[in-house]
Amino acid sequence: MSTISFSIQAMRRILRLNYFPFNENNLLVFGIRGALPENLNTCSEFRSQHKLQDSQINFLNPRCTLGIFDVLENKMALFPGSTVPFLEYMKKQKARPSVKISNSIMSGYYSYYSKGTHNPSPQTAHAALRLMTNVFLRRSINDLVFDNSDTIDVSNPNDNIHAAYCDSVNGNYSSAGCQVIVGQPKCLRRGQNSSDTSYWKKFHDIIYSKPQNNFDYMLLRYVDAEAASIKPENNLNARLRFGSNGFKVKELQERLRDKGLYNSTSDGKFLRDTLLAVYQFQKIEFGMSQADGVVGNKTAELLHLELPNF
Repeated sequence: MSTISFSIQAMRRILRLNYFPFNENNLLVFGIRGALPENLNTCSEFRSQHKLQDSQINFLNPRCTLGIFDVLENKMALFPGSTVPFLEYMKKQKARPSVKISNSIMSGYYSYYSKGTHNPSPQTAHAALRLMTNVFLRRSINDLVFDNSDTIDVSNPNDNIHAAYCDSVNGNYSSAGCQVIVGQPKCLRRGQNSSDTSYWKKFHDIIYSKPQNNFDYMLLRYVDAEAASIKPENNLNARLRFGSNGFKVKELQERLRDKGLYNSTSDGKFLRDTLLAVYQFQKIEFGMSQADGVVGNKTAELLHLELPNF
């Protein structure tokens, strides 16, 4: 099991590498799939770095990390949770492929989530961050894993950020695709005088103590955090993916237009139409098994698109 020191420098490097348009004045919420904080006792303290260890996703127990990046203070706090659906929801999706039951948000940058209520039922409704935009997601309908053979979609599936309804990283969480944090919520099912608990309480109290109402969300994988943490500067190529923004995305859109795959405005925003064009290009060039919607070195080279090093 590998462990890394995940620092503010690595966080900022990831944001630069992916051309993500984060706001220097706001808190940024992020998720790291397949990783847990090494020290569960101190991870929710704001620090300039925390240790992360890779954790095998099992769709039963929380094996991911969510976090808050305080951009102004240059510190971050981490909270164990999950960024993938629970196994039972995946089984229901496999049994009923035509019905949208569960999904997995793919790595990217999503603007924005807003303070509101996660409301699956009157008994379990609680204060949370509500998804207010489209996200890039996959639905697994033929097996119980997520890979490049799964159906892609760009939509708003109401994948909010909320309590996991479990008390520890060894518990069974509840999610059909939402981003969830270990802890119980204040809700009617738990009693009129109930309160938020565990890491969810800490996350909730930080978010709701701020005047900021809307929060961008960056989702990455443990391998992304690891690469940005251990590889020397100028040894990582930039990548373009859902949520990237800027002149490099505009260049990408023009290259895709030249291939006859992109017919929308070249606005420098990597959203639905750009993703679908990249995905189609990758299927043509590499086959579906390598079509992930991310523009890395191989895709960029075939498009004659130069990606810088950071």
